[in-house]
Amino acid sequence: MRVLVTGGTGFIGINLIAELAARGWQVRCLVRETSDRRPLAPYDVEYVTGSLSDRTALQHAVQDVTHLFHLAGVTKARVTSDYDRINHEGTQALLEACLKSSPDLQAFVYISSIAAAGPSATGRPVNEHDIPQPVGPYGQSKLRAEKAVFAMRDRLPVMVLRPSAVYGPYDTDFLPLFRAVKRGWLPAIGRQTLHVDVCFAGDLVRGMRAAATCPAALGETFFLGGTCHTWREIGEEIARQLGRHLPRDLRLPRGLVLTAATLADRWAKMAGRPSVLNRDSLIERLQPFWVFDNSKAQQVFGYQPQTLSEGIAQTLAWYQERGQI
Repeated sequence: MRVLVTGGTGFIGINLIAELAARGWQVRCLVRETSDRRPLAPYDVEYVTGSLSDRTALQHAVQDVTHLFHLAGVTKARVTSDYDRINHEGTQALLEACLKSSPDLQAFVYISSIAAAGPSATGRPVNEHDIPQPVGPYGQSKLRAEKAVFAMRDRLPVMVLRPSAVYGPYDTDFLPLFRAVKRGWLPAIGRQTLHVDVCFAGDLVRGMRAAATCPAALGETFFLGGTCHTWREIGEEIARQLGRHLPRDLRLPRGLVLTAATLADRWAKMAGRPSVLNRDSLIERLQPFWVFDNSKAQQVFGYQPQTLSEGIAQTLAWYQERGQI
């Protein structure tokens, strides 16, 4: 198998390349000049330097590959138009490069997001038959990219995978939660109960590989999640594995945090860089039911996520081995 991975130096990409290399796949990675390649040093990876806007680099990157995992994109942007420019238009450019230079392609796997589907309005897990209702510009751009992918389904072997909230080795988004729980606190915004589908990175990348080698998955969309829990249940499981008392709620007023995010967005726009505290992202995260049904993936290519306890244990061990907790 000769595979191209875009976004390979990101958290999920690193885990994916480790999985593919362990299976003997020949891995090529499209990277920017500024990308940190050090986490990929243990693996035999061929690099093509460029971006999704570099047509020449894309043509070179996709040559002779049998499989392609497209993970590259932005989750935070300086201006709203950047979401479409990178997530949608970049995906379109990659598809066009494959049409021209990938005659042996067996699977173009677009890694979308649950943000493209939007949260559940009622608490019933969202499935692939539900009409997508993204709530922010990031999710809207990912949905437009999905449509671009499926517009090519008669000309390319495509599929779309929608991971849920992913945690595991190399992740930095969940790390502050682990650290806060170790100190006895469970940070939360507002007073509503949040229900979240969380997925361990190891499960996700095994599912991605299984989908890419399953002919029945072509032309289809799949949710790749884990198990659904309240935010408190996740915090309590982390505390249990740390051997700590149950964490106390540290609730920040919703209005105050959103106001701070608005100000941070304005400052970041003036500074010419994405905001760390992004209002659109916060509004997405504060929806009460990010819950999804992954039974289709289980039935079609045998996707089987671990329990929250198993995933947290492996993640915690990885953080502790590196002195991050």
